[in-house]
Amino acid sequence: KPVLTLRIEANSSSEQSRLSAALALLTVEDPSLVVKETPTNTLISGLGELHMEIVLDRLRREFGLEVRTGKPAVAYRETVLFDGEEGVETDGFVEYDRTVGGVQLQGAVRLRLSPLSTSESSCIPPEDPLVTLSPETREFFNMDPHASSDETEHKYPPALRALLSGTRGSLKRGRLGPYPLANLTCHILEVDSEMTANPDTLPGAMRAAAANAITTLLETLKNDGRLVVLEPKMTVEVSVPTGRVGDVLSDLTTRRGTVDDVATGDDSTHSKSMVHAEVPLIEILGYANSLRSLTGGEGAFSAEYKGHAQQ
Repeated sequence: KPVLTLRIEANSSSEQSRLSAALALLTVEDPSLVVKETPTNTLISGLGELHMEIVLDRLRREFGLEVRTGKPAVAYRETVLFDGEEGVETDGFVEYDRTVGGVQLQGAVRLRLSPLSTSESSCIPPEDPLVTLSPETREFFNMDPHASSDETEHKYPPALRALLSGTRGSLKRGRLGPYPLANLTCHILEVDSEMTANPDTLPGAMRAAAANAITTLLETLKNDGRLVVLEPKMTVEVSVPTGRVGDVLSDLTTRRGTVDDVATGDDSTHSKSMVHAEVPLIEILGYANSLRSLTGGEGAFSAEYKGHAQQ
């Protein structure tokens, strides 16, 4: 998944259609490039700063398009610290009962969040949350409680689709920032509502009740210090004159980097050393200019996305 997003803008309205066509071609050739266009913005997302620079260079060389760019935005995520637990549940049913626009919306949801991945690594690519339904939940909506999980959702009753929509929508925004949740399974254990006889308002009640249950549980986890931000980490390889290794290592440390290995060259004037490290993506934006300054223009580096890790 993309880890860096850049807002770009054509120099004139006449070039905007050319820009859209060029980006459409580039996404066919490069599936890791994601383009999102709105009436006011064009956003391109990819695997790091170098990836974005390559895209901008191709727009310039192959399509004759010079574009204005905004500040890069890093793709942060949030997740839950389970500390060895199998999961965390709401404190029983979380009740929602409000009147909106003269219409009463009432429902209650009980759910559990659990780890999605069994990986023991502290740095993995984030996965979108998975939402599952208990047999009791399915039974509430008059569905076979033991039906296979691969059935298509468009056949679900409207209220159940609304329940899933409210759950997934609330998992797209955490409580520490506007960051989507990741690496979680949300298991809807039970639902209840006094509005089952009113099919017109039940979907809205289920959507609101699901969102309220997620928000309530996440707020509790935030207050307990169990919600954390995940940030993209890059594996960095720096080629540097041996005499400047100390300066580069010191600089990487100030960027919250972790040095894995240093392969030093000999003591000759022109020898090079290789530094291997892991550095948060946000800390190496614009690193090429800093490295040139540190090494008198003789340093070079490459960076590859490794995964997301706790900030």
